[in-house]
Amino acid sequence: MIVSFITGLGSSIQGLVTDVLTDEKKPAASAPPHAEPAVPLKVVAIPEEGGTFLVSEQRVTSPEDRAVLINGATTQEEWERLLRKIKATSIHKTAYKVAVTNVSSSTVRVVDIVPVITRRTAAIDTTMIEPLGGTESDSIPVQLNLDNRYPKFTQNGKPYFTRQSQVLKAGEGFVMAVEAKLLGREYAEYHLKVNYLDKKGNPRSLEVNEPGTGVGVFRVSGTVDDKEYADYWGAEKDGRGRRLYSREERK
Repeated sequence: MIVSFITGLGSSIQGLVTDVLTDEKKPAASAPPHAEPAVPLKVVAIPEEGGTFLVSEQRVTSPEDRAVLINGATTQEEWERLLRKIKATSIHKTAYKVAVTNVSSSTVRVVDIVPVITRRTAAIDTTMIEPLGGTESDSIPVQLNLDNRYPKFTQNGKPYFTRQSQVLKAGEGFVMAVEAKLLGREYAEYHLKVNYLDKKGNPRSLEVNEPGTGVGVFRVSGTVDDKEYADYWGAEKDGRGRRLYSREERK
């Protein structure tokens, strides 16, 4: 596969990887022995790993789950299981890569990738989980400002796809490394929609999500004051674990 990179790395914990194809129409009856795929594009969204502040609409109540937070030195599998269970969400920003590949034998032109906001509410104020060991630095040229009502992917402050498109020959692809930010006091969920022109120049769209499963759905939350969270799991002074801080301690 030939891949052209829009470079940049980021950090976040976002428990989802999507590799979704959505059928738009069936192949013609006279298809060749190696029939063309119903959709010429394959889209994969891969979260970047790293330390970040996390919030959840659920409280961590069971002794087993609390032990994962308190001990700190837990296995990666236990940590990821807990994050999936409580649907943990990064605050203010998430980072991920979007890989788009032409899996057909014809040339297609990707003209836009659009974030589709499916939920926008007040910022999550139930559970806050601090990272241990600090956060990683980011340097990402492709950004998404979710504080905008109709956000677009930008590069150097300008919409990326209004300046150029991606022409993909058979087997070619490209990768966007994205940093999505939401700095206000809201919470947002969204998935991606890829707009492209097929081999005949007809406009098509590919929704990259699976409704009802959570696959392909990105989540990010703004913050509230520390004392507003129902539960605040802060780091111990030695940095080796966490404990539940009372509202009085957070003032």
